[in-house]
Amino acid sequence: MKKFLRFLIITILVVAAAILVIALLEPNDFTVSRTVVINAPKEAVFEQMVKYKNWTHWSPWYKLDSTMKLTYNGEEGAVGSSYHWVGDEKKTGEGEMKTVTINGTSMDCELHFLKPFESKAKSFLIAKDSAGMTKATWGFSQHMSFPWNAALLVMNMEKLLGPDFENGLKYMKEYVEKNVVPAAKIVVKEVDYAEHIFAGIRKVVNMSDIGSYCAVNCASLGKDLGDKVTGPQSNLYYTWDTATHSTDMVVAFPVTDTTKMAKGLSLIHVGPARAFMAYYKGAPSKSMEAHVAIGKAMAAKGLMQQVVIEENVVTAPQEPDSTKWETNIYYILK
Repeated sequence: MKKFLRFLIITILVVAAAILVIALLEPNDFTVSRTVVINAPKEAVFEQMVKYKNWTHWSPWYKLDSTMKLTYNGEEGAVGSSYHWVGDEKKTGEGEMKTVTINGTSMDCELHFLKPFESKAKSFLIAKDSAGMTKATWGFSQHMSFPWNAALLVMNMEKLLGPDFENGLKYMKEYVEKNVVPAAKIVVKEVDYAEHIFAGIRKVVNMSDIGSYCAVNCASLGKDLGDKVTGPQSNLYYTWDTATHSTDMVVAFPVTDTTKMAKGLSLIHVGPARAFMAYYKGAPSKSMEAHVAIGKAMAAKGLMQQVVIEENVVTAPQEPDSTKWETNIYYILK
């Protein structure tokens, strides 16, 4: 019995020593990532990445456990935003992801897994222009403290996590390419923009609040202007800051009678001027392709805009179906 116990103790010590040696030789950090090329503009792809509510379109874990409970916090698409998930413990468990850095090309996140066991890791997503398309990368990195890093010798993280990232990017590619209007369908023209006088409300607005800001102010603005209005409601954009996710914009209507304007309204004179113009049909949330097409046409000629005007020819409330909305987009040249 003593010999057996001695043998058992020696075996345990040898195994423990071997694990420590392996831990000394194995790295403490690992990274797994995958990349796919998506036939869509970078902006459309990046929007899927940075807004957590969009992850239900393509996340492989949401498809694995679509009944998981999701809670969102913070400003969508901005640093500090996060989402918390609670799912089947055998499939997705519980955890939280939080955005720590973001710019127009990449996003870094902190992951805190709570169940079935607690651990922390980092995730990153990158969208880069690639020959008129977008190269999308999704990756994961984690630090494993000594001696737990010895497990990396038997755990092939590439095979364990790689397929999830591959599937997620595949689903993202399918969703974006199906739901973004192809560039070929957007016709860009160089036109003469007639002189307009706009009366409107100007403010620096967070990009995620544009829809609600326009909806609230269009009704009151239309009421204040009454029969002074001479054309469709328009949005004028002077800046589009992807770093702060804000835009200096005006919700406006064209007018000719500028007398007795309500307090707080701004009068803006635009034109006559040359402009690049594109017609877009559909929900504003998917109009980025039209803007990208105009931007490429201008860049090809080395031109810059002074203001961007979205003329909402058909919109709510006269047409409740957003897929039937019609917009003329003008980039007024300097």
